[in-house]
Amino acid sequence: MKLKKLFYPLISIILLLSSCAGSNIDKILKQGNVVQEDFKTTIPFKYVNGWIVLEVEIENKAYNFILDTGHSNLLTKELAEELNSKVLGTEEMSDVNATENTTEYTRIGSIKIGDIDFQNTIASIVDLNKITEIACTKIYGFIGSNLMRKAVWDFDFKNQLITITNDENKLDIPTETIESRMYIGTAGIPALTLQINGEKTLNNTVDFGNSGTNLLRTKYFEEQLEANLIKEYVSGSQKSFGGFGRTEEKPFYHTMIDELKIGNHTVNNIHTRVLTGASNNLGLAFFKNYRVILNWNSKKIKMIEITKAGNDSYRTYGFKTLYEQESVYVNAVVETSSASKSLKNGDKILSINDTNYANITEEQYCNILSNDFDDETDPLSITIFRDGMELTFELLKTQLL
Repeated sequence: MKLKKLFYPLISIILLLSSCAGSNIDKILKQGNVVQEDFKTTIPFKYVNGWIVLEVEIENKAYNFILDTGHSNLLTKELAEELNSKVLGTEEMSDVNATENTTEYTRIGSIKIGDIDFQNTIASIVDLNKITEIACTKIYGFIGSNLMRKAVWDFDFKNQLITITNDENKLDIPTETIESRMYIGTAGIPALTLQINGEKTLNNTVDFGNSGTNLLRTKYFEEQLEANLIKEYVSGSQKSFGGFGRTEEKPFYHTMIDELKIGNHTVNNIHTRVLTGASNNLGLAFFKNYRVILNWNSKKIKMIEITKAGNDSYRTYGFKTLYEQESVYVNAVVETSSASKSLKNGDKILSINDTNYANITEEQYCNILSNDFDDETDPLSITIFRDGMELTFELLKTQLL
């Protein structure tokens, strides 16, 4: 039984090291340099639970980091302690769920990616152990846009290679490309202006830390519904996680975008999620169709089409899960899905088909997430515990959009 797609690890911005207007942190985040003046290197990466994971070197030791253009640099609390990182200060910050907390930040003296030595970039220090989906990935930090903007980055998603250089002219780029201006925000995070269903939408984050696509924040979604630009959608509610923990249940939606324009390029029929409180972003589900070059100096994104994006559909059993206290629970149920006829948020999952999920350890849960499962299409038998009773249901994957 293949189960990976049942667990939907949430890939999104966890914590952005930024703060209120007028703070000195914006200037601090611009710190850093590259030792080499003339450089070009190509490194491999791997996909782990939906994230881009690459190997970096700090103090002559290798560590796995997530690469996330929608994020600033981050060190896990464990790595910061191992490196005896000096705390430079603290900032009152909000995570993606608008949960506020005080977070420390430090300076990374040297972090090598391939042959390139990035020095004196700033990173937040965050305890990620409480977020199982990230702990399973076994990473020690994030490479964010405040470091990435020191170079030009060329992503070959198909062959899982990244080329980093000081000069875009060193790259073999076709004459005809899809090109758009990048707007550079706090921490160097790039964003695009798009046309969605004929309406201009601003501040769409180029978010390689998101495995999906969240093209419409709630405000834009509601405006397009009212204007009859969106004709069908499905909804539900779920708990989501951020850098400072999980939220209470919030609504989400799935819908289709009839037309997306990025620069001189048009894509039709794109599946997107709408998450309460989240910003607009284009994630890997979209960008994996292209070779992508990000140039912070010229403020340009260039894309070379590899496969055709769009013409999506949304097929699902209709539920998501949440791991807490050695148990797995139903965390979201999508309306009109097969799951909506039988499951409720908070149901404790005892088994799926022949696999037991009662009192599951974090390591076992991590193994489920890390296995390279294909999309499952067979009927699914799920046994849950609710109100003192064990209940078994059969779920079917159905097309909702």
